[in-house]
Amino acid sequence: MTQLINNYTKSRDLVKQRITELSELRSDLIGKGDTLRVSELDLDRRIRILYEEHGEMQQIISHLTAYNRRRESCGKK
Repeated sequence: MTQLINNYTKSRDLVKQRITELSELRSDLIGKGDTLRVSELDLDRRIRILYEEHGEMQQIISHLTAYNRRRESCGKK
């Protein structure tokens, strides 16, 4: 279970890193006035989807962590 939680945590961190990269690219392109390229790359939609995935992963990590704690506390009694 711990390994599963660690894997989700690593994946969540990678998603957050990608959000940062795409957000910086979007800001850079907008700063240069290249809104057409932002649209072509569909950056707004991609960033939004990554935020949704990040939130879902965070919920899964929370549920797995809570389940793991309950399981461990039952085993200690």
